[in-house]
Amino acid sequence: MNHRQCCAVILGSSFFLFIIVSMPGVVPVQATISSVSVFPSSLATNVGEAFNIDVAVSNAMDLYGWEYRLGWNATLLDAVKVLEGPFLKGAGRPTFFTYNLNSSEGWMIVDCTLLGEIPGVNGGGVLSTVTFYAKNAGECPLDLFNISLINSNDQTILSQDADGYWRSTPPHDIAVVSLDVSPTTAIPGTILDINVTFQNQGSYPEVFNVTVYANSAFIGIQQVSLNVASSTMVQFIWNTTGFEKGDYSVNAFVDPVPGEVDIADNSKAADSLITILALGHDIAVRNIVPFKTVVGQGFSLNVTVTVKNYGQFVEAFNVTLYFDANIIGMQGVVLSSGEAGQLLFPKNSSVLAKGNYTLCVTAGPVSGETCTADNTFTEGWVMITTPGDVDGERSVNIYDAIIIAWAYNSVPGSFNWNPNADINSDAAVDVYDAIILASNFGKTFS
Repeated sequence: MNHRQCCAVILGSSFFLFIIVSMPGVVPVQATISSVSVFPSSLATNVGEAFNIDVAVSNAMDLYGWEYRLGWNATLLDAVKVLEGPFLKGAGRPTFFTYNLNSSEGWMIVDCTLLGEIPGVNGGGVLSTVTFYAKNAGECPLDLFNISLINSNDQTILSQDADGYWRSTPPHDIAVVSLDVSPTTAIPGTILDINVTFQNQGSYPEVFNVTVYANSAFIGIQQVSLNVASSTMVQFIWNTTGFEKGDYSVNAFVDPVPGEVDIADNSKAADSLITILALGHDIAVRNIVPFKTVVGQGFSLNVTVTVKNYGQFVEAFNVTLYFDANIIGMQGVVLSSGEAGQLLFPKNSSVLAKGNYTLCVTAGPVSGETCTADNTFTEGWVMITTPGDVDGERSVNIYDAIIIAWAYNSVPGSFNWNPNADINSDAAVDVYDAIILASNFGKTFS
């Protein structure tokens, strides 16, 4: 069976040159050895840039089909696309071109063949063009291997290969590596120390500006000079006079230097929030988080409530959770100055009628407290409905079954986790939830 009789097989496979190479044939005597090479043989680009290389052939005689493999360091480069070059298809010759690309592992297989009863091509030119994206700094070979050149008589053409080499242009890169604030709890008027450490991760000395904020409030700006491969710590002073009680996120921002591409590490927040206290006694409710928003009547629901002591004294007080005017639960808590606490309120929904409920929490007040506006927190809602009515549309139907199917076998943290699909609130969407839905299928809200 000759090469042209194999065309139907070739068109159905992306690895057709392996079939061709395995056929018996006589290797012709060649006056010169063909060469397949990466062009340019060496190049440097900036991180964050795309670039092209050509895979080219020279001294080809009667070239009818070809295949090559190319490897690279996948932690540094991503292959974006591969295009057929003009060499085989010049002058309108019909070709079949295909490739198998694995950018995550850093390799590709690229194939091309002429089609029909036509002779091969002589000379040299571009077989294909590959586009890469430089995602990290470094250097690596662009390794050509397993080259196969086939002539129009199904015979192997002797060849040699020449690899390429890529390296990143020395980058400009400034990073904020740490941000520390001391103390982390203070009354208004306290002076806080903010220590910010920077590192020059690039290859050039840099001069840059750094700005520090507490939430959106401006704290200060300084200019920093930093040599190559060095680090330095810069201190900022935060005078908290005039700042209201609350929790503040302290952030440092570095203006990108010219030529800098990696700016993800040009900012950093302090590891913990900074608490500005009120003078005297002061507690507050900070948040309400229901485990889910749609609950089957008769099944349990957990609600997490966060409270905080913004005063200067240890406080003992009660926290009460309401669904509308219905008291769901009351718990006592003791918090030191500046301390936050989370309370878990478990609730069996069987005692509540079906419907929508607004969540509300009250804390205290404590003796001597004058600012009580934040002692009450109202946010969010919960719907109590027929078990299996996962989407809260007041009927148990196919749409609820689809939601269960999508979240099936998930637990909190799974990519497909949906807490509303966990009908029995056992922290898993499984067959037991499906049984509950099936036993109520077709029921409506009533």
